[in-house]
Amino acid sequence: MISAGPREAGDASFRLREVRPADSGDLYLWRMDPESRLMFRSVEEVSRETHARFLARYFRPLNRDQWFVIEADGHAVGAIALYGLSSDGSEAEWGRLVVAPGSRGNGYGKRALALLVEHAREIGVRSLRCEVVAGNGAAEAIYDALGFRETGREEIEDRTFRYLVRELS
Repeated sequence: MISAGPREAGDASFRLREVRPADSGDLYLWRMDPESRLMFRSVEEVSRETHARFLARYFRPLNRDQWFVIEADGHAVGAIALYGLSSDGSEAEWGRLVVAPGSRGNGYGKRALALLVEHAREIGVRSLRCEVVAGNGAAEAIYDALGFRETGREEIEDRTFRYLVRELS
């Protein structure tokens, strides 16, 4: 839950706004979409109850994650998050990027990540990390275009994950 700093970024036509409990159904459907699941570390389908518990943890007072719904022209089209902030706030990881199946191919992922990078910079993050499943060409192209560079790779259960970083200072 965002306890300090902006709870949204962007403008009326395209913005990130903090996740709300009412977003639970959309978040679940987007994340459990079979194509979406393949792009995450955990590819297993989870129950709505498990999802609800995960979302509830976000709203706990000590949580420092920043989870956003992506909106285009007032319609929710996906989600993205900033998490794993270092104690001084200078380093963080981003992820949980998912675009609704019916909204893919419109550039929303790239626009959302660009807004998240600017948001991270504004709140003092200087080094931003992520991981991507190797071979996810659309995501890899976005990350490369936005200045992320590979720092390593890891094989996990027959899948390769690329670790990326972007310095924001």
